[in-house]
Amino acid sequence: MLEKITSLTNPKIKNVAKALDAKGDYFVVEGFHMVEMALSKGVVESVFTVEKTVKAKVPQYLITEPILKKITFSKTPEGIVALCRKSLHSPIKNDHVLYLENVRDPGNLGTLLRSALAFHFYDVILSKGCAEVYSPKVLMASQGAIFYLNVRQSENASSLDDLKNLKNKGYHILGTDLASSKPLKSLQIPSKIALLLGNEGQGLSKEAIEFADQNVRIEMDGIDSLNVGVAGGIIMYEVSAK
Repeated sequence: MLEKITSLTNPKIKNVAKALDAKGDYFVVEGFHMVEMALSKGVVESVFTVEKTVKAKVPQYLITEPILKKITFSKTPEGIVALCRKSLHSPIKNDHVLYLENVRDPGNLGTLLRSALAFHFYDVILSKGCAEVYSPKVLMASQGAIFYLNVRQSENASSLDDLKNLKNKGYHILGTDLASSKPLKSLQIPSKIALLLGNEGQGLSKEAIEFADQNVRIEMDGIDSLNVGVAGGIIMYEVSAK
């Protein structure tokens, strides 16, 4: 028989609520789809559910609706939450790498992670200043892509240090810039590429643009720029299709 928790001040509930900001070693996912994905990757510590349980050998607890509202982010939660531990990242090993510099909007970051998975950019590096990758908004926007990507949070203070490391590993550094760049369709794709995408308002830093082996732009009509999440998806598709 499952343990039932009815108190909002229960220590287990406090731990889940504390993990909502994902600033420590744990994070929270909600909804059956996301919980199942987290279970499949073996990162779930415990499950909290209003009614339905899951087939998994992890501690599970029955909770009340008020508790559910305390430990969820969405306005209409499905009734199931999992407390998960963050995974250790692996060394960069794939030919296509996505590097994000100061992408601060959780929705944009989640969208880019979703596109990265779809178009085979399995290694993702986040510079300092990016949104928290395990935050509820990013997880929801990514639709669980985080569980299938190798996402590394950079420990370097400067993006230039990250880019130098990538170049030393043989990656062609592809920047994105509206000025001093070549049209995306004219791009010749080398075997190993690191795609750089920058901040929503300022784009890539001057240092990143100048360091890149090549800078590209998306040719468009009627408007001069695209949201970074949209632009990143287009470029990753073009790179993966060539």
